[in-house]
Amino acid sequence: MKVAAHHIQSLFAGLLALSFVANAYAQDPNAEGRNFLAEGNNSAASKKFAEAAKINPFDASALNNQAVALAAQGDNEKALNLLERANRLAPNRADIAANLNELRNWMNRNTPQVAAVQRKAPVPGAYPNQGDIPPEPPPLWKK
Repeated sequence: MKVAAHHIQSLFAGLLALSFVANAYAQDPNAEGRNFLAEGNNSAASKKFAEAAKINPFDASALNNQAVALAAQGDNEKALNLLERANRLAPNRADIAANLNELRNWMNRNTPQVAAVQRKAPVPGAYPNQGDIPPEPPPLWKK
């Protein structure tokens, strides 16, 4: 009888520990963010990864994951900043370096095209004495 009671106590202790681990995992913002990312909910994933980075601003994984979610939403500038920070925090992480290089390459290929579309034509006659060439800037410090 004593042996059976001991097994039941061990079983309950094991279930309690398992319940605690499962509960802690469910409340981990990184884990929740990865679940949202897997479901394609990039906005919710980004918020969870931001929450994880707020808890630990030196968590390179959270910064990397938030960058992935932001890039999926088209916020490439912010994603690039986060990846650069994550890479500084964990320079030996090949996955972070690969994400950083991939985003940089993509932006180098595509950003000039976006900038060319947004570029405005010069205003004719804006500088009447010099054609369309602006005057020299004034000196910053006078001697």
